[in-house]
Amino acid sequence: MNENEYKKFIKRYDKFKKNNLPTYFWDEERQVQEYVYFYNGKSWYNVEEAKNELNVNSSLVDALGDIAFTGFYYSFTNRHIRACKNEKGKYVQKYVIGHNHAHSFEDVVKALYLSPESFSISKDEEQFYSKQELEYLRRVQKYLLFIGMKDLKTFKNPISRYQNKKHSKYENALIYSFNDYALEKVMNGERDFRVIDWYPEYKGHEKFKPKEYQALIVDKEDNFKLFVEFTHEEVKLYKEIKHLCIKNDDLKDDDKVILIHFKILEVFN
Repeated sequence: MNENEYKKFIKRYDKFKKNNLPTYFWDEERQVQEYVYFYNGKSWYNVEEAKNELNVNSSLVDALGDIAFTGFYYSFTNRHIRACKNEKGKYVQKYVIGHNHAHSFEDVVKALYLSPESFSISKDEEQFYSKQELEYLRRVQKYLLFIGMKDLKTFKNPISRYQNKKHSKYENALIYSFNDYALEKVMNGERDFRVIDWYPEYKGHEKFKPKEYQALIVDKEDNFKLFVEFTHEEVKLYKEIKHLCIKNDDLKDDDKVILIHFKILEVFN
């Protein structure tokens, strides 16, 4: 884009020239959302005062962080590009596994997506993440590894990376987490169902069609254990199945529960 094209392009923001706080803008032409404001004040990277300095962010978090002089820091280890000296003493870019950081959770997820094998967060670094974020990253990483994703090690990102046959096999399957006790009962043949609470509006679903309702079962650490297909449902009293479940203090013996029965299609190591 040359200078004249750029000047024409940024005219779309002229209507925000009096706005000094991030203002939501949906750009119909480019089909993107942005937050726009103009800054008049001290420029920290130029000697002169900033005059009508255009600021455009795709993230409201970043836009408000710039104004309030705050932000996020997430550290982790992954495979990433770094400038390194070669044997001739010249700097060249190559992929290395090492410490890295990001200033948005989105960028952390991007780093994980490009390097699911080497991505890790140390115990000391967990302080920078919420419990939800850590659980999200763990599940996503375990799933990417489950479907065979590898670290990106070339400067070109091949389109074949995003045509995953294993994901095609399981993409219609839900993912359910079973505790260790339930998994033990399933693996030794004592249990073949998932339990959900009964509700007054329940009308029953006696039988599922083949391939209609499938799921991947993970343990409490999101390790993939089973691929199952649900076959039918039935209503039982809690006292009839409680010996196959970890004690649930919220349920009384005569409370109804719904059992969703399944057959095991695959067992994963």
